[in-house]
Amino acid sequence: MLKLSRLVSLIASSLLLVSFSPVAGQAQVGKLYAQDAATQKTENRENVESPRIMFRQFLNVMKREDVEGAFAYMEFPKRWGNERKHRTTRQLFEVLNKRGRVDPADISIEPDGYQNDNQPPEIEIIGQVIVDGSSTPVKLVHVQEGESKVWRFSPDFIERIPDLAEKMEQSDMESRIPPVLVKYQLGGIKAWQWLFLVGTVLAAALISHILALVLIKTMNFGSRRFKIYLPDELLKGFLPSLRVLTGLGVIRLALDWVDLTLAVRQTIQNGIKIFFTFALIFLALRLIEASIAMTRMSFERQGRPGAAAMLPPAQKGLKTIVVVIGIIFLLRDLGLNVTAIVAGLGVGGLAIALAGQKTIENLFGGISVALDQPVRVGDFGRFGDLLGTVEDIGLRSTRIRTLDRTVVTIPNAEFSLMKLENFEKRDKLRWTSTLVLRADTSADQLRYLLVKMKEMLVGHPMVLNDPARVRFVKIVPYGFELEFFAYIRSTDWNECLAVIEDLNIRIVRLVEECGAGFGFQGAPLQLLRDDQLMRQRQAEAEEKLRQLENSGGLPMPFYPQEWIEPRTDVLGFGKVKKDLDNRSG
Repeated sequence: MLKLSRLVSLIASSLLLVSFSPVAGQAQVGKLYAQDAATQKTENRENVESPRIMFRQFLNVMKREDVEGAFAYMEFPKRWGNERKHRTTRQLFEVLNKRGRVDPADISIEPDGYQNDNQPPEIEIIGQVIVDGSSTPVKLVHVQEGESKVWRFSPDFIERIPDLAEKMEQSDMESRIPPVLVKYQLGGIKAWQWLFLVGTVLAAALISHILALVLIKTMNFGSRRFKIYLPDELLKGFLPSLRVLTGLGVIRLALDWVDLTLAVRQTIQNGIKIFFTFALIFLALRLIEASIAMTRMSFERQGRPGAAAMLPPAQKGLKTIVVVIGIIFLLRDLGLNVTAIVAGLGVGGLAIALAGQKTIENLFGGISVALDQPVRVGDFGRFGDLLGTVEDIGLRSTRIRTLDRTVVTIPNAEFSLMKLENFEKRDKLRWTSTLVLRADTSADQLRYLLVKMKEMLVGHPMVLNDPARVRFVKIVPYGFELEFFAYIRSTDWNECLAVIEDLNIRIVRLVEECGAGFGFQGAPLQLLRDDQLMRQRQAEAEEKLRQLENSGGLPMPFYPQEWIEPRTDVLGFGKVKKDLDNRSG
């Protein structure tokens, strides 16, 4: 975390290194002009006659105070004499140097200038001259010279220069400053301007410290007001960027009160824009980190660890995009033509996208699976024609552990398109079964068995009553087919198997108690009439059925609710029956 003293030294030393030294500011501008002159011959025709190149060439002339050379860049009004032209040109140098607000990086590089600026095609506005709080546009005009067209300062702008110079002289701050502070200068900056700039840096550091703390307090209040949890370390991470942005804003406003030369002012402003861009980049990175942290906490509260696992790569991707955009803006601030760079990035991105099409498909497939969460790590289910457990969901692929203990790796692009059946999402388990009673089972014996089996299903504590169905559905060559359908009150497969086992044992016992038997295809028919015990049980079952009929207690075929309710969950099944008894008591 930057302290106040560190912030002051950072801003002061940075500005000193960029522009305030006796050599650095002028040397950097001179180097820029020299590069323009050296590369101007090799630039294509599109750039040579552009407004930006014209203004840079004019800056070279203005730096040398070459009045005669400046005539080539000025479209004077007609009938102006040579003396008036010289006087106005010197005044133009003075006005642009002290009150001109022109940034070469914002001037068009195209030979015809900006065509969508609500100006006539032959007019280009490249900046402003600010005198006494009023703004005058710096206007260029596109004129024909020989076989080509060139850009020059427009006649109406040149006509206003004498008035602007007179107003500027009347409002000149130096008339109210001790002469000794005006006489001495260092690096093209006068002594009073040095004092003003140093005081501005100190004031910017103090103001930025106060405003940053106010913003943090406001964010804290907002987070409590809207019940958004923000860790203190996240909030403190915003402080350095907020302080730098606020300090740079104060310095930028203060520059309008100092009559620095255009070259020095542009150098300082370029430094401010570079630091401003860096601060914005770091602020954006902190915002991404805070957003990802809040999203991660939200996913963890919702029990979505798979979605939270996708956040780190998403954070890296967003940070990369921010850094790339920041670098493009930095290059633009340095006056480079970023159009070709952006076009190159577009072509390069397209080539990478085509080459890594499958990888990108798998990446988005993994993100889709993680966010939608049809399955999670550890879920058992059917995936296409595979049956197994999800072991891992990665960015590129998903791994399934099959019942044979092998591991199948499926690309995420393919996995996201599969039919996914997640067994872990079941709230209950279905049980269906069929059995065939022997063909020598009597009708009354069959009806009694159906009632007892229905009573057994309703009374079992692990079977849901709706539906708990047993029906005589079919007559087959080797007997009578019964069908069972019910839901088990469990989502654990091992527990479900135990319940099915208990149900099957109870069914076998009921069949034996009624003196019936199971039929199956291909077995010889062995009548039970010679078995004394079986005949006795069959007679007892038939007698019990007649008693139910005579008493009106036979519930078939619809089993009314008043018959079901007293028989619900009355059977014992391990701890389940004990738990039910304890709750009922």
